[in-house]
Amino acid sequence: MAKDPTLQQLRVFQAVATELHFGRAAARLHTTQPPLTRHIQALEEALGVRLLSRNSRNMKLTPAGEAFLAEIDIVVARLERAKELAKATAGGVRGRLALGYVEPLAVELLHRVLGQFALLHARLELDLFQMDTRDQIEALHNGDIDCGLLRAPANVDPWLDFEHVCTDVFVAALPIRHRLAGEREIDLAELAAEPFIAYEGKIGQGMINAMLSGCATAGFTPAVQRLVQSTLMVLALVASGEGVALVSSEIAKLPRDGVAFVRLRGNPARSSILMASRRGERNTARDDLAHLLRRLASPADR
Repeated sequence: MAKDPTLQQLRVFQAVATELHFGRAAARLHTTQPPLTRHIQALEEALGVRLLSRNSRNMKLTPAGEAFLAEIDIVVARLERAKELAKATAGGVRGRLALGYVEPLAVELLHRVLGQFALLHARLELDLFQMDTRDQIEALHNGDIDCGLLRAPANVDPWLDFEHVCTDVFVAALPIRHRLAGEREIDLAELAAEPFIAYEGKIGQGMINAMLSGCATAGFTPAVQRLVQSTLMVLALVASGEGVALVSSEIAKLPRDGVAFVRLRGNPARSSILMASRRGERNTARDDLAHLLRRLASPADR
């Protein structure tokens, strides 16, 4: 009967599969090539499949090897997290929670929530990481974070669970000298003829969806003038008069020179903020955090 793969075999396979070269993998692991070859052979024997296709010139992963690598990356990362948790617990810390979050939540909502969360979990080590939605999903798969507060993704992910915690309502960001800058509230349709500044799709898919959906509801398709990678650049371009933008109402709570934030009548542009976690994992601290977010979000954002 073949033995189960060992952790050492998994680590060796990770290195070889990444480098696709036994010599470089050996240097990475501070060992020599013959033991690596033996570990790979033993691993393939234990699994009953070929993981690597190799000849005298090159090496590549087989389809089975690619599938196996994707899974063991998660397994090894989780094991490292488990080791950290054990050490933290032995040192008097009752666990650790790594949380990803999208930028606007840091303005006010997280501040309100984390104070009460600390009372519930006084000895929990909470690590916070500002990340866009795409990077949070990748970090959840890799085991780098335990949960994420992100915008509703475009695709269903079979490995993750999502629950709604609040709604991010968007407002118009206008140049301070814009004809509508002094209004308290406007119809989004009043901006139909304006050039728009928007986030690049690879980092702001949820924000782009909110903008397009809101504009469609208002009866027009926005003429996007510039695509940028950060909120600071969006606001800088608006302040310089290059166009208008739709931004989170959380961002609008921070005054910005040269920019007027104006509410949109009927809140046509909005984005659902979800708590994401790996499917099947139970975590009381995460559940408490999601509950506090739902309770402390303003009524308009629930």
